[in-house]
Amino acid sequence: MNIMGIAIGATGLLLLLMFLWMLAHSYQQKRLEQERRQREVAYRKALERDRKQEEQLRISKAENGDLGMILYLAKEAERNHLRKALYWYNKAALLDSVTGMYGIIRISTRMRDDMVLREQSKYWKIAIAAMDGDLNAKVQMAEALYFGRGVEQNIDKGYRLMEEAALQQYIPAMLFLGDWMIAPENPNPSPQASTEWYRKAALLRNNEGRMKLGMNYVHGIGVEEDFSQGCYWLERAAEKGYTPAMYKAGEVWLGHGLRGRSVAYIWLFLAGQMGHEEARVLREQVALNLSVDTVVGLQSLSKPMLKRIMDNKVGKHALIKALNKLYKRDIDYTLYDPSTVLDAEAPEHEVLQDEQGSQYGHVQEATTATATTASTTSNAPLNFSHSPMDKLAP
Repeated sequence: MNIMGIAIGATGLLLLLMFLWMLAHSYQQKRLEQERRQREVAYRKALERDRKQEEQLRISKAENGDLGMILYLAKEAERNHLRKALYWYNKAALLDSVTGMYGIIRISTRMRDDMVLREQSKYWKIAIAAMDGDLNAKVQMAEALYFGRGVEQNIDKGYRLMEEAALQQYIPAMLFLGDWMIAPENPNPSPQASTEWYRKAALLRNNEGRMKLGMNYVHGIGVEEDFSQGCYWLERAAEKGYTPAMYKAGEVWLGHGLRGRSVAYIWLFLAGQMGHEEARVLREQVALNLSVDTVVGLQSLSKPMLKRIMDNKVGKHALIKALNKLYKRDIDYTLYDPSTVLDAEAPEHEVLQDEQGSQYGHVQEATTATATTASTTSNAPLNFSHSPMDKLAP
């Protein structure tokens, strides 16, 4: 009985010890599991901290202009955050990265409703063409930078691009710079530079450049005022059929007496006949200050000129010579003509016979009365009794 009691007591004690051991083991396991979880949490936090630090480092590098890092962040963001990707692609594009430019264009196709982004996309398409050497695209890109179209306004960069195109003898860029140098919105205007850019365009036989150079000389913009040289460049463009130059030539001659009005009428008549509406209106106003016989004579003189211009058969200085001879003008085209650049401009078949002594013979015969009238009446009042129209003249 005692042995049985002892055995039962021993068994109970053993079971108690086992229970205590299991309880202790369970507690230890829980503690170990808790420690493991704490380590995992700490590890994840460390990883997250490292990841954030690495991300901040990447962002810092990208913000400081690291192009490779900028493109990496843009690619990563393009998967889920288009706006963020657009931000980085735009930064890359501003660093002249073609990949960045294409990234903006690609995102714009996924955000079709964004009008601002659409304009930006147009700009970057032009920029890509400009980087491929397209001078017209370079000028368009420069203009966009000047005026902030599709990109943040950057006049300095726009000027550099425009100047690059101009130095490659691209005439639209030269004309733009000539205009910009005297534009009211230019913070650093330079009339002298304006004249030089117009001169460069004129020496490349551009009629708009000739006209604008002439107007600078007439008004003394960036150069000493020189009416004769201004008229030379205006008429040089006008005799090539450039109607805006004809109109401007007509305008500047109006204030120079009867002979000036006669020359003005000729250019305005030619421009009007070629479709320039403002010239047509001004021509009719000038006619009110001329006699009917003078108007008829001037039209007779102008019609053969018009035919030669329309047929593209006006040689260099032909009309300037003719008007010099008829109205005894002192426009010395040999002084103003940069022959080293322009001596080969007119093909042989386009040279007027007047340069050989016969082209304007019949024109002068038909208009001798007109020239004589202009000469004899320049110092005397006109007789305005020919028609009701003439009676309106002062």
